[in-house]
Amino acid sequence: MARRICAGCLTLLVLAAVSVIFLLLTWRLCLDQIGDYLVLDQPPETSDAIVAVSGEQSRRAWAVELYRRGYSSLLIFNVSDTTYFFGQAIDPVESIRQMASEADIPAESMVIHNQVKSTWEDALATRESVLRLGLKSIMVVSSPFNMRRVWLTYNHVLGDLPVNIRFCAVPWEMEKLSPQDWWNRERELQFVVNEYLKILFYYFKHFL
Repeated sequence: MARRICAGCLTLLVLAAVSVIFLLLTWRLCLDQIGDYLVLDQPPETSDAIVAVSGEQSRRAWAVELYRRGYSSLLIFNVSDTTYFFGQAIDPVESIRQMASEADIPAESMVIHNQVKSTWEDALATRESVLRLGLKSIMVVSSPFNMRRVWLTYNHVLGDLPVNIRFCAVPWEMEKLSPQDWWNRERELQFVVNEYLKILFYYFKHFL
């Protein structure tokens, strides 16, 4: 009996050791895949409109750059309410108009949806413009780590419409982020954790 118990304990110890070794050898790969899942980036192509998802200023800047490269003649900006920078109020609509003026973008080439408070409302606002303007193709621009939730949301909200949707991530250098070893930097870690929590929240609130 004692020998059988010892043999069983030895087997458990070997399995535990193998498991630990496996985790030590693969943990970086697993974390890389966790970050990679969130990132979805398709090559830009000519579209009826470029949509800048509400949030980071870099999203609007990249949408404007794609416009200047000739990928579309229409920009759709989805923006939230007033934000604050070092305690000073910034009107996002006025900020967009100033950016457009500096880039010589005419007012008739822009549609601005304000008071967009979430990615879900973002997709609903875009759906409204797609229907009203009869758009057949759009390019949706957002931050790299945000793209998976944007993809899930837009496909759910606009999936029944005859519109081709491409998803173009802001370049990493514009976001001042890096996908490499994201778990070692506070900003990237916050982005990844927040996105998974929001995807889970969206799944139960909207996707069921």
